[in-house]
Amino acid sequence: MTKRLATYLADGIYDILEEWANQERRSISSLAAFVLEQAAREHQKEMQKQPPPSDEKQEKS
Repeated sequence: MTKRLATYLADGIYDILEEWANQERRSISSLAAFVLEQAAREHQKEMQKQPPPSDEKQEKS
């Protein structure tokens, strides 16, 4: 299932995405979805690499 997301972009960012989408012959929407998916997956990988927070309170020196 896919979800719909609406967002606002600065003119300069929109222009960059528009040029990139045109180079790849795809819509800005599909490019934005691809970029967001890649960023979310990368973030998820980084979070999995981090050790879980300790439940023990750290002693102050």
